[in-house]
Amino acid sequence: MAKLVNMRGLQVFISDIRNCSNKEQEQLRVDKELGKIRKKFSSGNVLSEYDKKKYVWKLLYIYMLGYDVEFGHKQAADLIPVNKYAEKQVGYMACSVLLTEKDEFLRLIINSIRNDLISRNEAFQALALSFIGNVGGQEMASLLAVDVMALVTNGAVRPIIRKKAALCLLRLLRKAGPDSDMLAPDQWSVKLGGLLDERDLGVLMAVVTLLLGIVSRNYEGYESLSGKLVKLLERLKNREVSPDYTYYGIASPWLQVKCLRVLQYFPVPDDPATNKALDSVLKRIITGNEVAKNINKNNAQHAIVFEAVSLALAMDADTELLQASVSLLGKFISVREPNIKYLGLENMVRLAEVPAVIDTIHRHQKSIVATLKDADISIRRRGLDLLFTMCNNQNVRDIVDELLKYLEIADFTMRDELVLKTAVLAERFFPDLEWYTDVMITLIERAGEFSTKDIWHSTVQLITNNDDLHTYAATKVLEALQRGAAHESLVCCAAYLLGEYGRQVQQVPLRDQFALLQERFVTVSSEAKGLLLSAYLKMLLADPSDDQLRQQVGAVYERYSHFMDADLQQRAVEYQGLLKHPEVANRNVTAMPKWEKRKSLLLRRMAEKDGEEEETQQKPVWLQEDGQEVGSPSADNASQLHLEGPTPTQPMDPQGAANFIGLDDDAPVSNGNTPAAPAPPAGPRNPLEELYGSPEPPQAQPSAADPFAIRSGGAPQGSPVSPPAAGGAEPVRPVGDINDWFRKLCQSPSGVLYEDNYLQVGLKTQYQGSQGQITFFLGNKHATPLERIIFAVPPQPQFQFQLAPVPQRLDPKQQVQVALRVTCVSSFPDVPHLQLSYSQQGQQVAQNLMLPIVVSKFCTPPDNPVPKEVFFSRWRAIAGPPQKVGERVTRVTPVAKGPVEALLTSLNLGPQQGLDPEPENIVAVGTFTSTPPGQAPQQVACMVRIEVEKAQRLMFQVTVGSSDVNTSAALKDLIAQLLARI
Repeated sequence: MAKLVNMRGLQVFISDIRNCSNKEQEQLRVDKELGKIRKKFSSGNVLSEYDKKKYVWKLLYIYMLGYDVEFGHKQAADLIPVNKYAEKQVGYMACSVLLTEKDEFLRLIINSIRNDLISRNEAFQALALSFIGNVGGQEMASLLAVDVMALVTNGAVRPIIRKKAALCLLRLLRKAGPDSDMLAPDQWSVKLGGLLDERDLGVLMAVVTLLLGIVSRNYEGYESLSGKLVKLLERLKNREVSPDYTYYGIASPWLQVKCLRVLQYFPVPDDPATNKALDSVLKRIITGNEVAKNINKNNAQHAIVFEAVSLALAMDADTELLQASVSLLGKFISVREPNIKYLGLENMVRLAEVPAVIDTIHRHQKSIVATLKDADISIRRRGLDLLFTMCNNQNVRDIVDELLKYLEIADFTMRDELVLKTAVLAERFFPDLEWYTDVMITLIERAGEFSTKDIWHSTVQLITNNDDLHTYAATKVLEALQRGAAHESLVCCAAYLLGEYGRQVQQVPLRDQFALLQERFVTVSSEAKGLLLSAYLKMLLADPSDDQLRQQVGAVYERYSHFMDADLQQRAVEYQGLLKHPEVANRNVTAMPKWEKRKSLLLRRMAEKDGEEEETQQKPVWLQEDGQEVGSPSADNASQLHLEGPTPTQPMDPQGAANFIGLDDDAPVSNGNTPAAPAPPAGPRNPLEELYGSPEPPQAQPSAADPFAIRSGGAPQGSPVSPPAAGGAEPVRPVGDINDWFRKLCQSPSGVLYEDNYLQVGLKTQYQGSQGQITFFLGNKHATPLERIIFAVPPQPQFQFQLAPVPQRLDPKQQVQVALRVTCVSSFPDVPHLQLSYSQQGQQVAQNLMLPIVVSKFCTPPDNPVPKEVFFSRWRAIAGPPQKVGERVTRVTPVAKGPVEALLTSLNLGPQQGLDPEPENIVAVGTFTSTPPGQAPQQVACMVRIEVEKAQRLMFQVTVGSSDVNTSAALKDLIAQLLARI
């Protein structure tokens, strides 16, 4: 450090700053000094090196006080080429503090830095290396790396310089990028091997740190150095070091930790002698350490031990060594020091995955269970992880019992994870089915709001598939209800079990079971209420002779037949109709079939929670191998319209279900204001959805047509479908172009769908994956009311619709909102329709409107650019029609590239730059998502290429390719129609 005592001006300035009594005085003094320095630097007078040095020191001090220093950078850089140490030191220091690796001023001093590196002055070399190690970037890595390498391998320079050079080289290696061949293994493996024979431990520490940075990127080519590292460890364990590098009797613990960590990247040594020596070193480390009273010595010893345990796991050490590791870690988790206890649990979790030592870990089960009551939540979490990992068929009863006990006192922040892991352990290792039933019902009862749908779904699935459990499970859930359990998850589970198997519990009459459920009816959600209404129906059908039960159930149905919730209202009305037609009810309301075997819901949820989805599900559809498009977990699972559950092996019989509430045979299904058409026999469905979910609309046959064209067999879009009113009154017509409104809504989330002189229908949409939420805004513009309003969405097999109730009358100037939830079940050739009609002063107005639910609404662009090779491999894999289709579009006016890319972006497609060899052409990609009932979401990769005639830009060739015929055709038609009208 240069002497500053002779810089009187600097001393006076620092003294003035310290004497300031408040922030305002300090600010004034700093501003005064900055003005003075700025004036000196900009005066044009030649400043002496002393003055430059003094003013730069002042700027550094001001910067350290927290003030911005926006000038003086060049003057600081000018001090670096000076041959005096004091000036060079302040120049390097100021530049390292005030500049960043991307600053333009660095280019002015690179030559000066290189001159210092190759000079014979070690002080200058040290300054240059320190500066590069702090500020060096990619440009310095390419220009100065060779000179730094020369210093690392130069045995003639002092160890302090070689140590700095090795650490500086590590900085340049990291800045050079992952593909850099700066340190080629064929050359540097030999050079680093020679450096590992150094006697100076400071140089060794720096070289091993450099080696760790290298092998963490790629260890190939450096495997021969493992023997050198083992010899170095032997030397350190034998304490063949100077006292300067001994810490509490431990030879350079930091170097031992680095060596052990580097060895974890290498495979097991091929040389038997090296392997034997390494095994000996690990045994000495693991078996020769005890907990000491001195905390500093403990920290050093434990750092070495934990790295040794990690290395033993990485190299698949013998069972004896791993068991010794478990024994040592067992002592660590019993101490009071929280850091040691945490690290002991964390390492034992990794050891618990080795089958050979699991019995040894079980000996410490009592100590592990005790960590669940530790004051530190991080220790409690690691204890839970260890119990989950070490659980097997032999100890599952003990561990699950302990977890259930702990659940009653656990922190709320841990209960979600605790409940899920307890359920997974019970499902994975249950010794018998009755024990599983007891555990799951107890878990659901104690977990309360932390018990999710997946838990009770999995429970009823296993119970349904095992006939011997039906009576036992119904009895146990009744006991839970009698104890006062009332949380929604337990109520849902009880509703399912008692509705299916409550009749088998002879000790408790069905009317008493109904009373237990009905007590909790008002406290649960609408979804759970729907389950209860269905359970009541099955109870009554199981005992039709119980007049008291029939009266009580009928009263509930009567009350909810006028309820504001549309789903509950529909259930109540339909179930009342079923009770009036016992033969129809007995034919349709049958026992739940067995579930087909599929991946556990709990294991799937845990994988999603831990970020451990299957590799094909983690990858975007664009990066999956061989272009295979598979179902993947969707971020919008929580917003599914129906309950999740396994797919049954056989469907329910829908025969006769259309007539039991007195509908006409040819009636359409709508919002309740108009009859609806009967559904053809449906295919296999999820029984939970059939019995407990929202009713699915009847199926309709698709019609193939252009989404922008006039529909065959019906009225044109926007044309009145009813004759003029009596007296020659003109029919009501829209005030604008309905097709134009529709095209705008295909690109925009909100806008006008229909408007005439009396009624305006606007909408606002929101989509995520295969789910959509559409809010309609119906407004009466006139001074007279609109009556007999019909607002219906005919069913379509490719969608699931759920339409909220619509009022039959709109008062003058009144506006109402109507919600429509839509789920895309599969690809579709045609957009759905909206049937709208109303009466205004006796004149009937009817419209058949297309809904802007087009294929692009269920598309998502990729998060990252698609690699060229991935795109073209998929593009070439689709040979031609019907998966790859094209259309020529001719415009009247030319259009630039920007608006076309904006059009594709508005359709949720991601334009990709640089994929097409012709820069004027446009390539875009997206992923179409649909969710079949009871299955995971399905994804289809869509590729779009638009070629342009460059001379006039009036003709375009639109080509769309995907693995799905309907998706390709619908997306091609949509783009072509919109491109013609940009």
